[in-house]
Amino acid sequence: MYIYRTLHHPEGWRGQAEFEIRDNQIFTTVNHATGTHTQPWFEINNDKVYPTMYHPNGRSSFAWFEIHEDSLKTAVHHPKGAQGLPWYKIQ
Repeated sequence: MYIYRTLHHPEGWRGQAEFEIRDNQIFTTVNHATGTHTQPWFEINNDKVYPTMYHPNGRSSFAWFEIHEDSLKTAVHHPKGAQGLPWYKIQ
């Protein structure tokens, strides 16, 4: 599955997937601003998304995103805070 930015993302909509979900881990794709990485930037646990030690900002034991059906919304502990509208769509 792939993750795409929505219109609600602070940097705007993007038609190409920036992330890919594989085995409950989220990897950047070639379409991401920093390119593809071999290590996962995020991990998924109980519909919550946590940054891993490979994320540029480092690991966190607090979720940055929450999965709601087919979208990702920022969580309370996201660096920019919780937002009511989804930043990403999962397809």
